[in-house]
Amino acid sequence: MQINEAIMRLEAHEKECAVRYEAIQRQLDKADARFDRIEKLMLQGFGMMGTSIILAIALLEFLR
Repeated sequence: MQINEAIMRLEAHEKECAVRYEAIQRQLDKADARFDRIEKLMLQGFGMMGTSIILAIALLEFLR
């Protein structure tokens, strides 16, 4: 009887862990999406800064 009880407890534990791992994976997926969005915004910002710097240099050279 103890072996069956141990097997049942182990199976219940495995099910509970599976639920926890699914929740953790969902949180990681949400964080991954946020990081992708932040990365995209940063790259756009760097592109705009680079463009602004080039335009400023071109304008200064033109005004010289």
